[in-house]
Amino acid sequence: MSDADGEKLPSVGELKAKIAAQTGSLIADQAIRAEVEFARRFDRQAIVGQEEYEHLRGLRGHYKHKGLWSYFIAALMAAMIGFQCYLLKQVGLGLWDFSQYTWLLPALLVQNLARVIALAVVVVKSLFKDMK
Repeated sequence: MSDADGEKLPSVGELKAKIAAQTGSLIADQAIRAEVEFARRFDRQAIVGQEEYEHLRGLRGHYKHKGLWSYFIAALMAAMIGFQCYLLKQVGLGLWDFSQYTWLLPALLVQNLARVIALAVVVVKSLFKDMK
C-alpha cells in the first residue's frame, strides 16, 4: 500500500507491533516509577519505624531504671526510719541517756524526719514525672 505521494504505508501488523512496543515500554516505565516510589516510601517508613522502636526501647529502659531507683530509695527511707525507731527505743528503755544533752535527741529526730520528707519530695518530683 502507498499513499497519494507514493510512499509505502506501514501494514497493520507493523502498526500493531509498534503500538505494542510503545505500550510495553510505557507500562515498563510506569512499573519502574511505581517501584522506585515504593522503595522511597518503604525507606521513609522503615526509618520512622526504627526511630519509634528505639524510643520504645529507651522508655522501657527508663522505667526499668526508675524501678531500681525506687527500690533503693525505699530501702534508704526504711533505714532512716529504722534508725529513728532504734534511737527512740534505746532512749525509751533507758539504755542511752541524753539527759546532759537535752537538745540532741529532738534535733536528731527532727533532722532525720526532715531528710525522709525531703527524700520523698525528690522522689515525687524526679522519678515520677510524666514521660512523653
